Amino acid sequence: MSHRTTQGGDDRIGGFSLVELVVVIGIIGVLIGILMPAMTLARERANQVKCMANLRSIGQAAQSHSAEHEGYLPTCGWQWYPVGGTVNPAGLGDGGKRRYDYYGDDDQLRPLPITAALAQYMGVKVHTDSRQRLEEDLRGEAIARLFTCPSQTQRLTGWTQRDSGGWTSPDEVSSYVFNEAVMGRRNRDASVYPFPDGLLTKVKRASEVFLAADGRTRDPQSDRCFLVFDFGSQDTMADFETNIQQSTLGKELVDHFRHRRKMNVVFLDDHVETVGTDLAGLRGVGVSRGIQ
Repeated sequence: MSHRTTQGGDDRIGGFSLVELVVVIGIIGVLIGILMPAMTLARERANQVKCMANLRSIGQAAQSHSAEHEGYLPTCGWQWYPVGGTVNPAGLGDGGKRRYDYYGDDDQLRPLPITAALAQYMGVKVHTDSRQRLEEDLRGEAIARLFTCPSQTQRLTGWTQRDSGGWTSPDEVSSYVFNEAVMGRRNRDASVYPFPDGLLTKVKRASEVFLAADGRTRDPQSDRCFLVFDFGSQDTMADFETNIQQSTLGKELVDHFRHRRKMNVVFLDDHVETVGTDLAGLRGVGVSRGIQ
């Protein structure tokens, strides 16, 4: 008698049925929905840590500049009333060229823009023989990466030096804004309100006064500068924010969304903090408050 082995109708070919596949896809979608916010938050936290490291390096470079330049930080901001009307070593009261580093700009020596001045202390060679070569360096990745926050989606360019006669320094790439009240020549009576002009020893409470912070150009159209200025002798970043709200000047400088309504700040004593971008947080960031 012969026997035949048959496969019954209950046997299945290995794999998922359509219903099972839909269920699996649904589960995967739910898991992705749960995990994505956590992954996004983790990535942002990592970016914020990198940003703080950037600012810490900027602060250390500023301290090194001060140590090698008779206590002076790099100059930035409006250079009001330079001696002789020209922003050069004599105009900045630096006839011996000991306070700042300079580059050749046609027939003048000009102070290096702040990112270039600091980049020298962060391992980057900067060409100072001509404005054209300096501009090439400022556009290059070697300097730009040192001043770029990984959470900023679009790199911005702007200036950090200008004088009352219309001269402007070359454009720089930066995710950070700088304290003009500390490092710029001011247009006020120094006998009433003495400005440090970049000299660290003139700042009484360095731990309260900021050097650089997360930010953007004040106005990408008409005021493309990375500078925070003061309105009085006791100003904080909150005063800058509230005064700016009354006009268009500087309306975009504080970046409220880069780190989820927080900003990283390096102070003149080289410590770094994360503060809220609400008025309560900004009140902890001294612009002119802490200088006297």
